Amino acid sequence: MTDSFPTLSPAYAPTSVWYATKDGLQTVIHGNPFSGPPAEANKAILVSLRMPAWQQAGEFVAYSKDQRRRGYRLVLIFNARRPVPSGDACRDLDEIEVGPSSGLTRIHAAFCASQRPLSEIGGMVSARGLDDPEFRRLLADTMDQLLPPRNFENDDGCKAPSC
Repeated sequence: MTDSFPTLSPAYAPTSVWYATKDGLQTVIHGNPFSGPPAEANKAILVSLRMPAWQQAGEFVAYSKDQRRRGYRLVLIFNARRPVPSGDACRDLDEIEVGPSSGLTRIHAAFCASQRPLSEIGGMVSARGLDDPEFRRLLADTMDQLLPPRNFENDDGCKAPSC
């Protein structure tokens, strides 16, 4: 289950999503949604992610920790110990403590342009592992909400599909 609506920057545009995905969407995964080796979890998450139906198909590629926080990227934070303040997911992730799942797997996702969030959303699910259909639904819902086909903040705030 994700939040009802993402937080969108006035700078968010669907064309940014297209541009960011044309060579593979750089993806940062911070934290581990379940117990187990983080490298295996990261690989499984990257393979499970899908672009929203309205968007062109795209590949998700691991973002090297050695890279500076520049350009477009997707940031997924799992099981943050405290709520992630708006914008922090696009900055230094070392300051965001993560821990093991406590029965619920929590996610905070951001679509970033350098150190600025273009969109953010949170969610949670009770799931047993990476292959659990509920966890995969959380990832799908997160992507659908995080990367909407238009910026409702620039459409007089109308959030209904009929706007």
